[in-house]
Amino acid sequence: MSSKKIRASRRILTIAEGIANYGYAGVVYDIGADHAYLPIYLIGAGLCGSAVATDVSPPSLARARRNAAEFGLSDKISFCLGDGFSAIDDYKPGNIVVVAGIGGKNLIDILQRGLDKAGAASLLILQPMNSHELLREWLVNNDFNIDCERLAREEYRIYSVMFCRPGVRAPRPYSPVEIYAGRNVIYGDADEYRHFLRFTKRKILNRYEGLSVAGGGGGRARPEQDALGAVLKEIDALMENAVE
Repeated sequence: MSSKKIRASRRILTIAEGIANYGYAGVVYDIGADHAYLPIYLIGAGLCGSAVATDVSPPSLARARRNAAEFGLSDKISFCLGDGFSAIDDYKPGNIVVVAGIGGKNLIDILQRGLDKAGAASLLILQPMNSHELLREWLVNNDFNIDCERLAREEYRIYSVMFCRPGVRAPRPYSPVEIYAGRNVIYGDADEYRHFLRFTKRKILNRYEGLSVAGGGGGRARPEQDALGAVLKEIDALMENAVE
């Protein structure tokens, strides 16, 4: 293994911190690995023994191979070309699966198409770029308990990293505000959490205003608008009560 150290992003560090909290991982499957910096970092930090990196893009996978070779990890990382779980040649249940940096709807599609393999993982680590509420709802409805969400701040954006256990029902149903803003959210400081909530609030407001336009204006209240209005009030309360 090379002595060279990777420069890890906040998202990579957040995923690594979560894995460290759960304990040593044998194999990590990184679906949509792109440059493969995540498995390179995890192996270098001693958080897993080996990894499988997949990507649908041949140029991305070639870059991942080069990076693994540069860090002396070509013997520790396997590479698979293809889409989602179908790319993995020899999937071993009971390990960690990471799907990060893609849209929430695409992430749901990957999980749905590979449901048997996703359900056989010991831990799913998911980092959607959008449509968080759709992903949370899908996970809860398909018996993937979201143990926690860790926030990762990179410049002006706040990302949510979800740590999920398959085959475990949530201890109680998610409330509407939890579908949008998460449950058991772990953050660095109150400002980071408020920033995340402000971003969530903007999404809900866009939806709320879209319903007004669809309703032809005139201030006609709809059940969904009323529900969204209640969620907005709860998010305001969360922002006000955020603690360091």
